Amino acid sequence: MAELDGKKVMVTGGAGFIGFHLSKALSSLTDNLVIYDNLSTGKMENVTDVPKARFVKGDILDFQTLFSQEKMDLIYHLAAQVVVPYSMENPMDDFNTNAKGTLCVLEKARKDDAKLVFASSAAVYGNPSVFPTPESYGFHPFSCYGLSKVVGEEYCQMYREQYGLDIVITRFANVYGSRCHGVIHDFLDKLAKNSDKLEIIGTGQQCRDFVHVSDVVDALLKVGIMPSVDGKVYNLGFGKTTSILELSKMILTSLGLQNKTIVTTTNVSWHGDVTKIWFDITSAKKELNWQPKVSLEDNLQEIIAERKLTK
Repeated sequence: MAELDGKKVMVTGGAGFIGFHLSKALSSLTDNLVIYDNLSTGKMENVTDVPKARFVKGDILDFQTLFSQEKMDLIYHLAAQVVVPYSMENPMDDFNTNAKGTLCVLEKARKDDAKLVFASSAAVYGNPSVFPTPESYGFHPFSCYGLSKVVGEEYCQMYREQYGLDIVITRFANVYGSRCHGVIHDFLDKLAKNSDKLEIIGTGQQCRDFVHVSDVVDALLKVGIMPSVDGKVYNLGFGKTTSILELSKMILTSLGLQNKTIVTTTNVSWHGDVTKIWFDITSAKKELNWQPKVSLEDNLQEIIAERKLTK
């Protein structure tokens, strides 16, 4: 990764879960790293744990602060509102952060003539009918969050075509790992409070493609330096689907609770929830020479061990 040596790199949303892991990796590759985050959901500990980076507390909607930063060579745009139920209850907030916010970051990239890597989502596919789902499936968003990510992607392609910016779009499946918040940690939180029962929101038949954050960071680093991926869109998942009910059984087995804990389901999901996520990752494998290495089964014990250490 010598290509990043001396490059000025910004990570918007760098105090968040994926942003922290990406920033930590980048900090060993460049001495000119800026973490840009308003800390609305990001954590200051994620900033202090990347001591080589310069932190700017700023909102992507704040033109003055964003544009006052030094000229960048590469921008990773991860800052976003990512909670689907919140997007359905607060569509204006979701649009402002994810659509308008992306436009602001694109303007910063245009001003600097910087390369931009945009973090999109499986939510742009909605409830697909093709599995595993390829990038060519098209946009069918099922939530306001998914729609705002579609708008962000379309602005990226427009800026690439009209202004000649070097832009790559990455669509994340369900990213998990250290410092993550999501269904795995939700289950662990519930079991820590009461190991006798575990309630799953929805039917439990919802399926997700779980990909470890280290594998996602590996792909992000690759697209950041490769010159041949301009304008490309890549699915970043493990290429396997797991039901939430199967996940619960894996967690209970890892904790030795498989014969003790009673699992129930609400059979009622949230607005905008999708039935199945299962990515076709052929393009990323072939064009990026990328292969996800960490399986969900292998990493659950590590997550559980880390949680025990932090109690």
